[in-house]
Amino acid sequence: MKFNSGRFWLQFAVFGMASVAVFIAAFLSLLYWQFDSHSARQKLEAAFSAHGRILHVNGGISPVFWPKPGIAANDVTLTEADGSSPFARMRRIELRFAWFPLLQKHYTIERLRLTGLDATITRQVDGSLNIADLLQPQPDQEVDVHLDRLELYDGTLALRDIAQQAQIGLSALRIDATDLQSDGDIEFSATTEWGKYRFPVEGETPIRIADDQIELAGLRLQTTGKLPPVQSFQAQLTANTRINLAKSLIAADKVGFTLKTSSPEAGLTLNAPSLEISQDGLRIPSLQYAGNLTGSEGKHSLHGTASEFILTGQHASAALARGNYIQSSGPHALTLDFESPLELTTDHLLRAQPAKIQALITTPFLPRGALQSQLTGTVDLSLDSSTLDTTLAGLFDGAELSFSGRQEGFLKPKRTASLALARLDLNRYLPEPDGPLAPLLNSRQKISLGWLTRQDFSGRFVIGELRIGRMTAQQIDADITANRNGIDIPRLSAAIYQGQLEGSAKISNDQVPTLSINQSIHHMNIQPLLVDLFDFSRIEGSGNGHATLSAQGRTFDEWRQTMNGTLEIGLQRGALTGINLVEALKNLPAELSQWGTRTYTSDTQQKTPFQNLSATFAFESGVGRNQNLKLTSPLIDLAGGGKIDIGRNIIDYSLDVRANAREFPRLKDMNVPIKITGAMASPTYALDFNAMIKDKKTESEKQQALKEQLTRPLQALRQ
Repeated sequence: MKFNSGRFWLQFAVFGMASVAVFIAAFLSLLYWQFDSHSARQKLEAAFSAHGRILHVNGGISPVFWPKPGIAANDVTLTEADGSSPFARMRRIELRFAWFPLLQKHYTIERLRLTGLDATITRQVDGSLNIADLLQPQPDQEVDVHLDRLELYDGTLALRDIAQQAQIGLSALRIDATDLQSDGDIEFSATTEWGKYRFPVEGETPIRIADDQIELAGLRLQTTGKLPPVQSFQAQLTANTRINLAKSLIAADKVGFTLKTSSPEAGLTLNAPSLEISQDGLRIPSLQYAGNLTGSEGKHSLHGTASEFILTGQHASAALARGNYIQSSGPHALTLDFESPLELTTDHLLRAQPAKIQALITTPFLPRGALQSQLTGTVDLSLDSSTLDTTLAGLFDGAELSFSGRQEGFLKPKRTASLALARLDLNRYLPEPDGPLAPLLNSRQKISLGWLTRQDFSGRFVIGELRIGRMTAQQIDADITANRNGIDIPRLSAAIYQGQLEGSAKISNDQVPTLSINQSIHHMNIQPLLVDLFDFSRIEGSGNGHATLSAQGRTFDEWRQTMNGTLEIGLQRGALTGINLVEALKNLPAELSQWGTRTYTSDTQQKTPFQNLSATFAFESGVGRNQNLKLTSPLIDLAGGGKIDIGRNIIDYSLDVRANAREFPRLKDMNVPIKITGAMASPTYALDFNAMIKDKKTESEKQQALKEQLTRPLQALRQ
């Protein structure tokens, strides 16, 4: 026989393979012949009796031989440890055994395949799991578990937390774990069901099993999907995890979580050097967080740290959380630096108390500085209703401040607030003037309301003292609404210039803003008001008034020039400053002949006292016209009309002065016409010669009057 013949080796291979096939077929036939389905059913159903659980095989049981021998059972149910409550149902279960122990009738399970698993894993109030007994090794003389492969297909798993009253479902669940006796790998995928939301989850991790320790070094879970109100999101969790089955303890290090969303564009990052999960709950010694959100009202950013975060049952807390929050909209920014303990209450309310906050507001509207405050109080965030409630008190620019507010929603927030501030001086932050402070309505500072398109705010503001420009007001109390339509102040009251102001105001958010005011004043000192508004100081007195006015423009100056509406005033116990009409009337007959050559200088100490002064103005395009001005005093009465042009700061009035007959018998039944013209800050008082010659009948009388009196002022007023 030739051993180097190709024919020999071909015949040897063919007959050898045939012999092996015959041997395997005979061996499998022997196994099948020896297979006792009744005995297998009994062994399966008794496998969990030590746990108090009952397993029942409702379908058939059959042997399987390739690639390893085993058994397959259909329609299998398993109870909870109480022996009656349903725990799981499996459409099919396959157990594969090691070859050689099987020949000695000892079962070593090396491979497990579950198809159609439907089970519920529950975390009890005390933190224990309803599968804790299944994770503990049980001695069995006939059965050993040395899994090298675990497969799960088409599974459904419900994860319930009784303490948190929460449930998450996993459907289309697939798990494939290989090489479990050495350095293995696990692949995982499922569809997560959270309330009405569904999104896919997948993951992978290396795995090493040693006794009762499972190490997942490099765990990665990720998901994508849609979760209203965001258009889409991506999330990923990474960690190095160790599971101690004996102690029911999960420990992890290098834990990282990232979340990204679109519409709105947002991101969140959490990093923890380590964490522990036990029956007592979750503990994270140190946590770093960072987030950002770009929404309709601007950009938000947040970063900080939390220490000793603990979650037990429905309660969670952090010993101390520190962070920085910035909300910006164009050039405007709100910055908050905060630190506080944190607590999550049973009703899903995250509370920061006592919260310490330093707030900073920067805006081009206040170019000389930022608004700063130091506050302490309570901040509550409701996770269920997405509301933020704040109660704070502290100092604002050295003045006492108290604040309470609520924000509903975060993508399109609706805010309400109540603020009480002892003092606010806006002149410290407004543009620095070139010289002395100008009247408020002369300001050319731009009024920008574009930021209102992203606001929905209502609240109440109480300010003890407010200064802006020359104006000062006390005890301001106002209800304010600010939204895309503009700013509405339906109720406004203030103590101003020794009097009281009450009414309403509105500014529209149009391309050219419109101001509307409806205000009443009572017992107000008029002179400082006119000085601070118009730089006009020629009237003294206190009294009442009512204004119904509107204006359009992008600056205070434009509002002044476009003023429309009505203004009514009534003053008592005042004076016209810069001229003494009483003294002038006393000297009038003797001096008329000298007015052509004599010059009269202004004396700012001169005054014309009055008991009452009343007038009604109709404004149109910044010009206030009046035909019913009346002034009364024990010595003289004055009546007339004219106009005040607040756009150009000029005045033009014609008045008749009538003297008291008892005080001025020589002027009985005589009216002295007065003309007031010129700049509002320094008007000129003169005899109104046109009015004087109206009553002259002959030409000679008119000529004589004009010759003696033409163009000679009665008295000029200058600052």
